[in-house]
Amino acid sequence: MQLVSVVLVGLAAGALSVLLGVGGGVIIVPALMYFAGMEIKLATGTSLAVIIPTALMGAIGRAQLGQIDWRVAAIVSVGAIIGARLGTHLVEVAPAIVLKRGFALLLLFTAVRMLLSSR
Repeated sequence: MQLVSVVLVGLAAGALSVLLGVGGGVIIVPALMYFAGMEIKLATGTSLAVIIPTALMGAIGRAQLGQIDWRVAAIVSVGAIIGARLGTHLVEVAPAIVLKRGFALLLLFTAVRMLLSSR
């Protein structure tokens, strides 16, 4: 049953990542924590590994549709690479409960902003 659940999580994450630009953090991390019993540090690390093929397939499809601003992607990538390295260091020292609560607050903040947005 756990294998089926995890495969279904992957299916949902793949579809939602291309449709809405979400998947790794929003879908996979909580699902791995609840369905696979992973602690947050293992779930986020596993999610990052899953993002590689998911993002590649989604980016190829979106590029074919002309829906990528490559200049902006390159600029954001510079900061993202530096931030990922910093985050790797921080996750070593951060207690799991802080990561869990921070993750929950980020999702809540994002949800409220999107619900209240007029665009």
